[in-house]
Amino acid sequence: MVASNSEGKKIVDVLVTYLPVDVAVEMMTEMWEEVGLDTDNESLEETILLLKKYLEAKWEYSLPTQNASLSQGHEF
Repeated sequence: MVASNSEGKKIVDVLVTYLPVDVAVEMMTEMWEEVGLDTDNESLEETILLLKKYLEAKWEYSLPTQNASLSQGHEF
């Protein structure tokens, strides 16, 4: 059975309690490459993709916007 959206979000919240978001994203990417791509278990595959998607969204949200970082201390 595939993890539900709420279960996936809870799992991601636990992961980022213990790991920086970028490390968690890297870990889940490796999980996808090493497990998800080779499994015959569709539920496992979909769950890994769900977690990867939520972690990537958290990571993108945590990045400063490119315009803000470019304009710091500079006038354009």
